[in-house]
Amino acid sequence: MDRQKILFVSYTAVLGGGELCLIDFAQAYRDTSQVVLLTDGALRQRLEELGVPVQVLASARSLADVKVSSGLMFSLKSIGELWRIGKQIANISQDSDLIHANNQKGFVVAAIARLLGGAPVVWHLHDILTANIFSATNRRVAVTLANWFATRVIVNSQATGDAFLIAGGKRQLLRTVYNGFDSQKFDQISDDQMHLRDELGIPRDRPVVGMFSRLSYWKGQHILLEAASLLTDVHVLLVGDALFGESEYTEQLKKIAAPPSLNGRVHWLGFRQDIPALMKACDAIAHCSTAPEPFGRVIVEAQLAKRPAIATVGGGTGEIIENGVTGFLIPPNDPQLLAAAIQKIFSDRIATAQMVDRAYLQAQTKFSIPSVCLAFDMAIAGIN
Repeated sequence: MDRQKILFVSYTAVLGGGELCLIDFAQAYRDTSQVVLLTDGALRQRLEELGVPVQVLASARSLADVKVSSGLMFSLKSIGELWRIGKQIANISQDSDLIHANNQKGFVVAAIARLLGGAPVVWHLHDILTANIFSATNRRVAVTLANWFATRVIVNSQATGDAFLIAGGKRQLLRTVYNGFDSQKFDQISDDQMHLRDELGIPRDRPVVGMFSRLSYWKGQHILLEAASLLTDVHVLLVGDALFGESEYTEQLKKIAAPPSLNGRVHWLGFRQDIPALMKACDAIAHCSTAPEPFGRVIVEAQLAKRPAIATVGGGTGEIIENGVTGFLIPPNDPQLLAAAIQKIFSDRIATAQMVDRAYLQAQTKFSIPSVCLAFDMAIAGIN
């Protein structure tokens, strides 16, 4: 299939879930396309390492100050900057078949670019548009711009699409494209990672539950720590850092982990690159989001690492896990039920092994890079 010429636009340059998804598609289209970033960061370096053409259009502080929870008057401060960058994107996109906007700020800029004669716009929506994350104003602005200026709205789960519709979005714009994963990154790593446990000072005969996410209240690390306090021999691996000014939450977590009941059982690893090996050093993976999760990359990664996954119900997690069949789903904000699910995994090893096998086969097929790229190709077909 001939690849379309895509101008990928992203405001954020940290390596979150949406940015990892962008990397996959930008790499697949790197021979015909390019990426424009509105801030500099680790994403630029990763794209350059993969041979993806990338440039940075530095944006002013007024744009950085606008948060998804901001109200209208605060957002008005950034209009001049948005218009300036929109003109630049419109000019750059003249040789492209479409502009792919990977986040909300990137989409607002792309919509302005379209208004100014730029290429057709695809908004790749990675977030559930709910009131607890997005202000009413920003939800209204984003959906209105989508209805007026977007040719497609690609969502990373049906749950994300449903929230877009509830917010007033047009159904005909929607296409669902799940995140993709390279199973070889996990298959090439030995299942025996006891040496990592030795390096971390974790006894080999103790069960380990890992959590792989940025440190944030809505990601729910505190729920796992509270569950671990009910399980006397379980060690906890926390992999990730606070990315968006959430250092206060990190301090809260350390206070929860301070009592003697958890002393020596919580291991803080920060940001790491060796995720497949670290997952295989665990006996189970927990995903404890306190709010609906748009997708849940960590769950699929746990399945590819052949480790049982426990996730909270809400959002896209139900599209990845069938409860009791390919993992466990539990209500959010319930440490006791999380502890019970962890105990169930460790008490019935035969049933757990069968569940892991089913989950691995599903992840290999439903979320493979080739199948997801095909869905992406189909989602943007006919745009010109």
